[in-house]
Amino acid sequence: MSKQLLRRQVQGSKLIDNYGKFETIAALLDEKPMSLKLETLFSTHNSGWTNPAAFHTACDHKGPTLILIQCQNGIGYGGYTSISWSTDSGYQTDTKAFLFQIANFMYTRTKQASQKFARKGPGNDIYADSGYGPIFGPGHDLLTFSTGGPILKCSPSSYSTSGPLIPKTVSRDYHSCIMEVLLVSTGAPGSAEALEALEAPWQTDCSWSVQDSVALQKDIIKFNPADQGLGVKTINILLCGGVGAGKSSIVSTVDSFFQGRISRRAPHGQGTGSLTRKLRKYKFTDPDTKKPVHWQLWDSMGWGTNDYKKGELGFILDGNLPNGCKLDENISMKTAGFNKQPSVEDEVHCVCLVVPCDAASDDSYMERLREMRQFAREREIPTLVFLTKIDKYDPDVIGEDLTKTFYSARLLSLMEDLEESSGVGGRKDILPIKNLSKETEPTGEAGVLVCRALQQALYAAVDYLKECDYLDTREEDSELS
Repeated sequence: MSKQLLRRQVQGSKLIDNYGKFETIAALLDEKPMSLKLETLFSTHNSGWTNPAAFHTACDHKGPTLILIQCQNGIGYGGYTSISWSTDSGYQTDTKAFLFQIANFMYTRTKQASQKFARKGPGNDIYADSGYGPIFGPGHDLLTFSTGGPILKCSPSSYSTSGPLIPKTVSRDYHSCIMEVLLVSTGAPGSAEALEALEAPWQTDCSWSVQDSVALQKDIIKFNPADQGLGVKTINILLCGGVGAGKSSIVSTVDSFFQGRISRRAPHGQGTGSLTRKLRKYKFTDPDTKKPVHWQLWDSMGWGTNDYKKGELGFILDGNLPNGCKLDENISMKTAGFNKQPSVEDEVHCVCLVVPCDAASDDSYMERLREMRQFAREREIPTLVFLTKIDKYDPDVIGEDLTKTFYSARLLSLMEDLEESSGVGGRKDILPIKNLSKETEPTGEAGVLVCRALQQALYAAVDYLKECDYLDTREEDSELS
């Protein structure tokens, strides 16, 4: 649905190809995404850098436009004018005009910060001439192209740039740059249509009713692998992620719903390094029977730049390490409590990779995630993604009302991008979670999300263990024959 929504709000653009880029442009224009519509009037991708006539035919007398230039250094450059272009009007005054830069625009999948350079004023803000493409300022602050070809010349003059908007080393390589001129509309019919697209949730298998919430919680509390015909007593789920991802917070959030109050069982908080330094295997107790449930959450140290470089994760997955094992020290077969012959009961049965929304566009974070996932893939252990901090990622839609989680176009777009970058088995394997952080008592909506995620992790573990049993049975039959 988010891709359909993007197509409705951004027409014809090859540069604004995901919702994160659209949000970046919306923020640049001080507009809410739902009230903004962009339409590509002119593109050098189609018309080339030597055709001012095509630019004026497409763009003159149309209204406010955004000039967007993307070069191979990944940075987005351009300018905005609130007045129409024309053929021979010369210099014009536009008090709302500005130039801008957007770092990492080519590669971003999420909203990025941008730099705006206001006019120094007064006058000479844009220049219109039949022999040229878009021009900003005298001098010129941004000169795009003419009948003679691309220029991309930038000489600071009327705008508050500290140097050339586009460095000469970049502008010389004009053939690798693409420029689009986009018509800017606010409060347009297209925006109402976009809002209508979110009247229905994009995930329909999640119920927020109290009755269904209680049933979901009961389902994971009463879960028993023996009922599935499995030969293990306890399912082991590993939480793995970067520093500050929210792994330990998940443990405390789950415990809060078991306790019926806010739990601080797993140490967590903000800092420069991981608060979790040991492998912790957390057991939970059925509130009714006071007996342990048949699954555990394993909390691991958050990965940093140099952590988990010596295969420590492999030892965790294989069940070699005891509860309380220090993960910030060298680990070997001589480590205290090292299990040299672990059984299936000792191993990890599902890996949940914890990703905070703001880290989904962090290339280094996602690279480490794929490295961690590879350890699990080599052992055929299923991996899911637990997506945390969703309320902070889209406060306008989700905000204080978690029941709007699956109405968020921004969250859906992020999940679609994360589906590609994480390598998991589709969007079904990405589960949004809201940890209890500022609440003073457990909330039912947060409980639905975390219990739903745990339920999927248990189902994935069951499928994995059934396949292990099947393979073991085949090996035994082969030996007998």
